[in-house]
Amino acid sequence: MATKNWIITTSGNQSLADISRQMTKKGFDVKQVLEQIGCISGSASDDVAEQLKTIPGVVDVSPDGDIDIGPPGAPVTW
Repeated sequence: MATKNWIITTSGNQSLADISRQMTKKGFDVKQVLEQIGCISGSASDDVAEQLKTIPGVVDVSPDGDIDIGPPGAPVTW
């Protein structure tokens, strides 16, 4: 199965280290644990991403996308 990049948002009620370990056990490849904002990024298949929603403390699992704000003074962003 193809993998995608994902951003996982947590509730703050669980340790990010614990959530990260549980995600890894389900097959998620953790890339970054962003303590300050309560998010974890990484990659997995759609099936694994769906399973992550069952982990206590996970409130959202969203695909990660590219953002291009353009050069300074550009009339259009995003």
